[in-house]
Amino acid sequence: MTYTGTFAQHIVCPADSLIRFGGDISPEKAAIVGCAVPTGFGTAVNIADVRVGDVVAVIGTGGVGMNAVQGARVAGAKAIIAIDPVEWKREQAPTFGATHTAASVEEATELITSLTHGEMADRAILTMGVVEGEIIDPAMGLISKNGILAIAGVSAITQNQTALSLFALAMYQRQIRGSLYGGWAPRASIPLLLDLYRTGDLLLDELVTRTYALEEINQGYKDMAEGRNIRGVLVYD
Repeated sequence: MTYTGTFAQHIVCPADSLIRFGGDISPEKAAIVGCAVPTGFGTAVNIADVRVGDVVAVIGTGGVGMNAVQGARVAGAKAIIAIDPVEWKREQAPTFGATHTAASVEEATELITSLTHGEMADRAILTMGVVEGEIIDPAMGLISKNGILAIAGVSAITQNQTALSLFALAMYQRQIRGSLYGGWAPRASIPLLLDLYRTGDLLLDELVTRTYALEEINQGYKDMAEGRNIRGVLVYD
């Protein structure tokens, strides 16, 4: 579909789909800047439009969510609440810029209420691996008047229902925005993100928890499903 090649060692694709990166960056780091990094980072800075001094909630801290945390940090958020049921991921989140963590949206609601004296977060970013309709209204409850909920997680194509308080949507002037690849073009985002990595403003080394040979692909899937890595990368020798 997007010339990713799945697990092929070589692929044929249009020149327009190729972006050159410098020899100072390893291929396994450059690879994740093709999708997970720009999706999360761009959702924060482009779609959620995080600004200096904002309070930001990130729901889901996998390969996409941790980069939403990084995007919010680089954009100047004063508080970033990383929400994830996996304890190990919550422990990793401060490395990427989270100032607080919570195990659930319910727990985060209490935390953000306390942090903001009831005003709630300026932005919430939904980066769960699979977004179900039932999460939308609780996620909306995290944001303030004029707040934005940006959704970068993917739902089943058949998911066409959600619970949502239309009264609160109108009375609080809240917005819901969808995000695809972080809302920017690869030819713009990839060179920019790699430059941020070179200057130390974007963490990539820490994102790659483990690399796998092709023969270990099932272990890679298992680790991902069980929450044991932020980003696993398949490496060909």
